[in-house]
Amino acid sequence: MAFLMLHVFVVIFMIGGSQSLNCPQRQWIEESLNTSHIPGATITVVNATHILYEQAFGYQSLSPPQLMDVEKSIFALASISKTFIAVAVMQLVEEELVDLDTDINQYLSEPRYRIFHPNYSSHSITLRKLLSHSASIAVDESVHLSLYKPGDTAFEQSTLADTLFTYVNSNTSYWLPKPPGSVTWYSNEGSSLAALVVERVTNMSFDKYVKERIIKPLNIDTSRVGVRLADFANREELVKHYAYAFNASHLNEWTQGMPQLNVTQFPVNT
Repeated sequence: MAFLMLHVFVVIFMIGGSQSLNCPQRQWIEESLNTSHIPGATITVVNATHILYEQAFGYQSLSPPQLMDVEKSIFALASISKTFIAVAVMQLVEEELVDLDTDINQYLSEPRYRIFHPNYSSHSITLRKLLSHSASIAVDESVHLSLYKPGDTAFEQSTLADTLFTYVNSNTSYWLPKPPGSVTWYSNEGSSLAALVVERVTNMSFDKYVKERIIKPLNIDTSRVGVRLADFANREELVKHYAYAFNASHLNEWTQGMPQLNVTQFPVNT
């Protein structure tokens, strides 16, 4: 049996006078998590100046059992990292180092590759299109699954640039049959291209840029932030990954889609 972990971070902007906040009862939250087959979560509600509500629920690990800890449990941000990409890009826009509507090839300065739609070469790929998921980039899901590797293997085998230039180029079929800017399609590679622009413009790895320009100014402990397992001194604080499978066929899909991860099933009584 497999599950998903969840962290909910809610920002409340106070407009005008003071507003009251009615937090759900703990029992209701726990029942909702159980119904959704989510074994653990932390919830934080903040306004511009204060933490209004902060609680941990359930488990960050099922085997061995380990309770979720609002102070210690470290979550993988997954696609929330796209928020950091957008912030980084907009910081460079404010500094007039990049323009949202300029062809990204100008910033990539890559002598071997030029990023463009093979059927619409006159339509520039821009940061605005990348951040809005409208660049018509549609890399196959099987490619996404193949990039999941145990430990830090993925970082050791390829750089961000090498991975992107392998799959996002005019010689592949990983494009929508529509010109960039005319259709929306959620794209991990598109967002990653924006991160690569940040790297090339600042001459700094994206993860280092985030730590130095976003995390540190927020007074967040950088020892609890990273992209590699090697970045964390105590890996026991990392929330384990689970996915719920409703039947055996779902488990087979996980096993076939990512055999490199050795997906296993929990005993029925777990």
